[in-house]
Amino acid sequence: MSLPAVENDLKAQLCEHYIDSDWQPALKAIMDAEGDTDIALNAVNALAEAASHHTRLKICIPARPQ
Repeated sequence: MSLPAVENDLKAQLCEHYIDSDWQPALKAIMDAEGDTDIALNAVNALAEAASHHTRLKICIPARPQ
């Protein structure tokens, strides 16, 4: 899947809740892995670990519009 396709899918799912700058680190980590699943997972896990230490972090996944 191409980066523009992924971004479009995220925008479609999250609608006005999609904030490009919030997603860029994760998308960059995945794209930089160039198909190496282990590298991609390690990069995403590192981002998740860093995010988990921010006490004000709120994860809000809106319901998908019908």
